[in-house]
Amino acid sequence: MINKLKSFGFLFAMLLLIGCEAEVVEEKDITEGTLKYTVEYPGRTEGGLMDGVLPKEMVMHFKDNVYTNTISAAGMFDSKIIADCINKTVTLSFHFGPKKIYTVMNENTADSLLHVQFGMPDLIEVNGSDEVAGFICNRAFAEFDDFDDGPEFEVKYTDKIKIKEVNWCNQFQGLEAVLLEYEQKTYGMRLKLTCSEYIDQPVNQSEFEVPEEFELVTVEEMVFQFEEVFENFK
Repeated sequence: MINKLKSFGFLFAMLLLIGCEAEVVEEKDITEGTLKYTVEYPGRTEGGLMDGVLPKEMVMHFKDNVYTNTISAAGMFDSKIIADCINKTVTLSFHFGPKKIYTVMNENTADSLLHVQFGMPDLIEVNGSDEVAGFICNRAFAEFDDFDDGPEFEVKYTDKIKIKEVNWCNQFQGLEAVLLEYEQKTYGMRLKLTCSEYIDQPVNQSEFEVPEEFELVTVEEMVFQFEEVFENFK
C-alpha cells in the first residue's frame, strides 16, 4: 500500500504545489487570478519514452481562499486539485480516456498522503529579492535533514497573493506565501516549477467545481485507479 501511495503522491504532489522577464505587477494585494507554471525535471536525461508524457505546465486558479492546480500530459490524462483553505478539504479529479472520477479528502487524509511522499524542509531566508513573472519575490533555501528527501534548492515566493494558509496541504506548511519558483522530489524524480505568467482576470466559479459526469470514489479507489494508469507510463 505504501508503494501505491507513493506513486499516487507523484500526481498529488505536483498539483498541490505551487521566471522570466515581465512587467512588474502593481503593488497591491491580489485575491483572484491565474498563474501558469513551467515544469522541468532537473538531472533527468532526455530522450526516453517518458519525454512525451511528463507534464510540461501546471495552471493555478485562485479565488476566495480556494485554489486549483491542473496538469495534463500529452492529451493522455488530466487531473485537478481543488484545495479549500478555509474548510481544509482537497478534491482530486482524474480523467483518463472514458474514466472520469474524483475523491474528496479531509485534512487528516491529505496530511497522511503528504507525509508518505515527502520530507518537510527547513527554509533558510536569503538576502535580496528576485523577480518572477512580474512579482518581486523573497528568497529562501530549502534544506532537508535527510538527503534522500532531496537536495537543497532555492524557493521564491510572494506575499502579494492573498490565499489564507495556502500551503496547508503541501510540504511548505510553515510558509504564509505563494510559491512562484520551487523544487520537489517525488517518485525518484526532481521537479522544478517556475511561474511564467500571471493573468489578472476574474476566475469562473466552474473552475472550482467537479463536472456532473465525474463519479465520486473513495480515496482507496482513486489510489488503485491511479496506480493502474501510472503502470502504463513506466
